[in-house]
Amino acid sequence: MSEETDFFRLIGAIGGKAALFSAAGNVARKAVNEIVRAQLVAEGTGLEDIRQIRALLGPAAFAEALDGVPAPKAKALLARVDPHGPALAQPGDRIKALLALADASRAPSALPEKPAKKAASKKAAPVPKEPAAEAPAPRKRKITGRAALRVNEER
Repeated sequence: MSEETDFFRLIGAIGGKAALFSAAGNVARKAVNEIVRAQLVAEGTGLEDIRQIRALLGPAAFAEALDGVPAPKAKALLARVDPHGPALAQPGDRIKALLALADASRAPSALPEKPAKKAASKKAAPVPKEPAAEAPAPRKRKITGRAALRVNEER
C-alpha cells in the first residue's frame, strides 16, 4: 500500500522551522492565500466557517486572502452566507460586506417581511339618483352575426 502524505502536517512542520525556510516566505504567503481562497469558495463553507478562518488567520491575513477571491465567486459566497442581504453591484462592496460579516460587526440580513395584505375595500353603496321625470328609453341594440341567426331560427 502506498503511504498518504499529510500535507497539512508538513505545512505545520515547515511553519515550526520558518527560519530554515526563510527564502520561501513569499511562496508561503501565496500558499496560505490559495488554501484560504479555496476553502472560502468551497460549496459547504458557511458564515461560522468564515468567522473561524478569520480568527485563525487574523484580520490582515484574512482580508488579503479574501481580497484575492474572484468577483463572481465573492458574489456567490456573499449570497450563500447572507441570502437576504442587499444585492451589491460593486466587487469592493461585496468584499467589505464579507469582511463585516466575518468580524461580526454586521449580522446577516433577516428575511424581509412580506407587506401586509390590504384590507379588502368595500365599494361605496351607490347613491340613489333622483328619479328623472322623463328618461329617454334605452336604444335597442341591433343583433348581428350568429346571434341574429339564432333569433331568426327561434322565431
